[in-house]
Amino acid sequence: MKKINLSYLKSLSLNSFSLKSVQLPINLQRREKVIVSAAGIIIAGLIVLKLAIFPIVDRRENLRRQIRSQTVALADMHELKKEYDTLTRFTRNMERQLKRRPRDFTLFSFTDRLAGQSGVKQNIVYMKPSSSNLKNSPYSMSMVEIKLTSLTMLQLTTFLHGIEDPNQIVWVKRLSISKDDRKAGLINSIVQVETLQL
Repeated sequence: MKKINLSYLKSLSLNSFSLKSVQLPINLQRREKVIVSAAGIIIAGLIVLKLAIFPIVDRRENLRRQIRSQTVALADMHELKKEYDTLTRFTRNMERQLKRRPRDFTLFSFTDRLAGQSGVKQNIVYMKPSSSNLKNSPYSMSMVEIKLTSLTMLQLTTFLHGIEDPNQIVWVKRLSISKDDRKAGLINSIVQVETLQL
């Protein structure tokens, strides 16, 4: 093993050390020292920007973006609440009207009576009643399909006006109209009428 000369290490002291004594391998002129110093300051500034300023700016922009999207979501929620409140009021009104309707009300008898009152009973080819239960509801959907032939437009509009009775909660689901080929100026029609039943 080699012996280390400790006397040499003892002769070195930190007191005699200074930055001025550090010699760079290249001697720089004053102008070059200014350029190197400016470059160092620019690099230090870029590092500060990259590590401190840019993340703060990015975070603020992300927060602004989140605030904008949350504001839009909140406005959408307010609109949905208005729609929900409107539908709830409509449903309650409909339930009250259904409870006021006579217990023995049937859509078939309603449309048959209305056809007689409108003067189109003799124009009925057929009336097909049907009913279907609504899922998760105490109500069923009742429907009557009526085929009418050789009608005037006035007869049809009078009949349709009578069907759309808001007190009875009856509405026209589908309506098709065609020319009557046998009699000029007259029409044929198929009307599907619906209502809710308890």
